[in-house]
Amino acid sequence: MQLKRALEFYHGTVEDLSREMIRVLGVNETDRRALEIVLLESEQPTTPGRLAERLGLTAAGVTVMLNRLEKQGYITRSLHPTDRRRVIVMATELAAHRIQELVVPMIVESYKMLLTYYDADELEIIADFLTRAGELQKVHRERLRDVDPYPRP
Repeated sequence: MQLKRALEFYHGTVEDLSREMIRVLGVNETDRRALEIVLLESEQPTTPGRLAERLGLTAAGVTVMLNRLEKQGYITRSLHPTDRRRVIVMATELAAHRIQELVVPMIVESYKMLLTYYDADELEIIADFLTRAGELQKVHRERLRDVDPYPRP
């Protein structure tokens, strides 16, 4: 029961924090998540197709979203350097600066708190739990993508 309450509390605070991040950046939740993907998954080029897959959007939906983010100065699109048929989505310096300014202090504070309260073995267990919980969330997301939306009343 304690774990259930703790997870409910944590999920609620994550949603609240996300809502405030959205407000400060002037974007919606999907746009915020797209920026997060583009900024954090930079080891491979982000394409509109990859964003559509990750966000569960259509090609047209991704185009509209990218138009919004480009208009706000948060992303740029360019042709892939070796495959001119593909488009690459990149975060701008403005996006990187704003996210860094907002998020880095939170990350530093989180690490300080965790290192204060937990030893290395406990941190390993926490990291394992979060990884397993994240993998389970991916499974749940995929399962929900196969469910038709409820009809509107």
